[in-house]
Amino acid sequence: MIKYLTAALAAFTFSATLSAPAHARLFNCNVVYDEFDSFMNKDYLIQPQAYGKGLRGKISQADAVKQSTALLLHSSRKGMGVAIVETNGKARGKFLFSWSGRGDLRGTPLLILRDVTLYSRAQEGGGLKKRREIRISSSQMADLDAGRVTQGAGGDIRYKAIDANTIQLEAVNGAKLFFPMETLCK
Repeated sequence: MIKYLTAALAAFTFSATLSAPAHARLFNCNVVYDEFDSFMNKDYLIQPQAYGKGLRGKISQADAVKQSTALLLHSSRKGMGVAIVETNGKARGKFLFSWSGRGDLRGTPLLILRDVTLYSRAQEGGGLKKRREIRISSSQMADLDAGRVTQGAGGDIRYKAIDANTIQLEAVNGAKLFFPMETLCK
């Protein structure tokens, strides 16, 4: 009886090991020139929290600065934030973001999304959509599936200016955001 229980426990442990999500240490960091490119890993898009610490749902400009110093980004992307997204249309992907210029009369900067990459079928790598840039003013939303600014229920993210010094990016209408706060290369 003990022999059978031991064999069953060993089989369970082996199968649990195979089904456990991959972790950041599996990335080959000897070839990472820009960590943003590594975030396109299918398993990462589906379960990014399994790869390391991060913020969920929203990020402030101050936290985005902390994030950009923690990630290994190419010099052309330094100072930008990185978001992993599941849209309210269930597409999964990633984008870079930054706040820049003067977007409104109060001097609140524009939120600029760059390299928006979405898969409507992330498991199979199908339904690829790419958007080079989306510019969002304070208090506006963006529908990432459609690739445009909106005020309707299709919006996935909202740019919110709480006051002149506190601005943030947040998920809305059932969309989900994850902001990696540590490098995959440990």
